Amino acid sequence: MLLQDHVALITGAGRGIGRAVALAFAREGARVAVTGRNQANLAQVVDEIASAGGQSLAFSLDVTREEDAAAVARETADRWGRLDLLVNNAGVITYNVPVWETTMEQWDYVMDTNLRGMHLVSRAVIPYMMQRKSGIIINIGSSSGRQVEGDNGAYNASKWGVVGYTASLAQSLRPHGIQVNGINPGWVDTDMAREYHPGGDPAWITPDQIAQAALYLAAHAPALMTGQFIDMFDA
Repeated sequence: MLLQDHVALITGAGRGIGRAVALAFAREGARVAVTGRNQANLAQVVDEIASAGGQSLAFSLDVTREEDAAAVARETADRWGRLDLLVNNAGVITYNVPVWETTMEQWDYVMDTNLRGMHLVSRAVIPYMMQRKSGIIINIGSSSGRQVEGDNGAYNASKWGVVGYTASLAQSLRPHGIQVNGINPGWVDTDMAREYHPGGDPAWITPDQIAQAALYLAAHAPALMTGQFIDMFDA
């Protein structure tokens, strides 16, 4: 029970990586706020956690809306009295669109979720962590934040932004006892990935493997480890 009595808020928790992290944290004793836009998916995750003896609540959350982020953070803290862990997982992609062909609609769609959303939810949660002078934020990046890509232009740019945002946020929060780290996965076997590659690939990593990395950052990472990423892809 590595996370006994901790409270975690996870974005994009209805499927894929977010779901796997929610289940892993709940198994280790955390009370989990699972958030996202698909209520049916969130309800299923809550049921899975309850069936395993854990505690969770589902919250509708559009991470691009400042008022939604503030409300979910407040309701979570009011319900359980604290907020210890945040996993910024929500993300979107437009496949095979080079930067120079990216429309403003596509650009805003990706940037609003992958960067604006990460900032809004972090900003909403951080005051509750500051009250306790402790907290852990885990940002889900991508191999696209380490490697240059000709395609997936807006996504590539957004994930490089996630790496920079994480480093800056970590430095600014270090004096407040809050750690900020991230995970950069390569291809992960999720519904989103299979929308592009329906057959999948045996080389893909699984959401459960990402969840184990998140659990390490939540429960085992040394106190001085902040502003760092776990890269989980072939160089």
